[in-house]
Amino acid sequence: MMLCTALTAAISNDASAPQDSINELTGISYDDLNNSAGILFVAIGFSCWLFAPFASMLGRRIGLILGMVFSVAGSIWFGAIKTTGDVYGSQLFIGIAEGSTEALVPFCLASIFFRHQLGSVITMYVLSYALGTYLGPLIANYVSIADTFRWVGWSGAIASAITLLLVFFLFEEDLFDYSLYQSHRDNLLMKFSLMQKGIRTNDADIELGYHELPWSVGQRLAPVTINAHQNHDIGSFCRQYFRLLYVNLKTIYFPPVLLAGLNWGLQSAILSFYLTTEDTYLYDPPFNYSGSKVALMNIPCLIGAVIGCLYAGSLTDYFILWVARRKKGVVESEYRLVFNFLSGILGCAGLLMFGFGISKNLDWRVHYIGLGLIGYLFSSSCNITMLYVIDTYDQLILESLAMVGLINNIIGCIFTFACSPWLDSSGTQNTYIALAVITVGVMFSAIPFMIWGKNWRKATKKAYIDLVEARDAY
Repeated sequence: MMLCTALTAAISNDASAPQDSINELTGISYDDLNNSAGILFVAIGFSCWLFAPFASMLGRRIGLILGMVFSVAGSIWFGAIKTTGDVYGSQLFIGIAEGSTEALVPFCLASIFFRHQLGSVITMYVLSYALGTYLGPLIANYVSIADTFRWVGWSGAIASAITLLLVFFLFEEDLFDYSLYQSHRDNLLMKFSLMQKGIRTNDADIELGYHELPWSVGQRLAPVTINAHQNHDIGSFCRQYFRLLYVNLKTIYFPPVLLAGLNWGLQSAILSFYLTTEDTYLYDPPFNYSGSKVALMNIPCLIGAVIGCLYAGSLTDYFILWVARRKKGVVESEYRLVFNFLSGILGCAGLLMFGFGISKNLDWRVHYIGLGLIGYLFSSSCNITMLYVIDTYDQLILESLAMVGLINNIIGCIFTFACSPWLDSSGTQNTYIALAVITVGVMFSAIPFMIWGKNWRKATKKAYIDLVEARDAY
């Protein structure tokens, strides 16, 4: 799962690095190459939504397998680019590949670990995502310099094909149908009490499945796994699929989902801004950076992202346990949001350092440290808000994260087209001042959630339960 996450993130972010090579060999304009990023964001967001029902209906494997197939196809198409349509088509396929992992992987992780471990586990996901996001363009730049942009596509296709084989033969099915044990869990204490008196119930699941036969290798590695009580005809499948799409869409108005989507979307927007700034200003005087030097600017982002993951992941787990001991075992989802404030302050400082460093031609250390703080903001903010959603809606994790992905990528798409005009009209310094103010506002929006979040969760309880029941109705 970590490999799939890092690979799809890398491939979806490496198209900007070889733009000079693409323009030189094909004549495709830089505007078209930049606009293809908007197609990428749209594809990621909507594929998160469209892939999510498969996890409940057909198992977890099929989503990752299809994602890797699209990754192979998109990478081959990227390597064979000749026209503007090829650019858009390849980014569409690559976006679908990224969308297959963006909601599915955190959902799988949350299903196999305990709540107090989620901070550390989701950290692994965010760190893998950051590794792909920052190392993908770096590697793509060196590949395109050594040869041409075509080998960026070919190398991505080779890596995707190898990962597809690993997923197909090593990633075991994670689907578990809890509804089969619902009646037992509802009367757990009574039934065990009766058993101790020698009274047996008629329920087949009396021992919670402890003595069920293990799945065979064929069952564990089947591309598709369908629940025994699910209807198998095409009509029922389609009705259930569209019902799940509707259920997923209704989670979009849950306050934690909106908060997480806004935080992730802000990070996507910031990514578009500083990459556009680097491409616009750093190749020209007074900087005169080479392509390799611009690519190496991903390293401070990665260092910051690693530190942010440690801060927002493992540290929040220890904090949750510490608070729970003092609250008589009670844990509220909002406890993790305490960590949002430091991320907002340091992220704001990083944006100002980068913006002023570029506009005033300050010492290179200023904007490098700024990028490190931006990377820290990226990983810590995504980590904290994702955990907030998972902690709050533990029976609608996949559905909620799919909507987080949709919101995030719609915002990313909007800012892909907005960042260049904004930089041109306001200038680098004023643009980054505005971004810093927006960042503080978004990150400190955790305050009302810490005050009223529990009341908002209570207010959406009925809708939450209704959506769980609608999802499980076959």
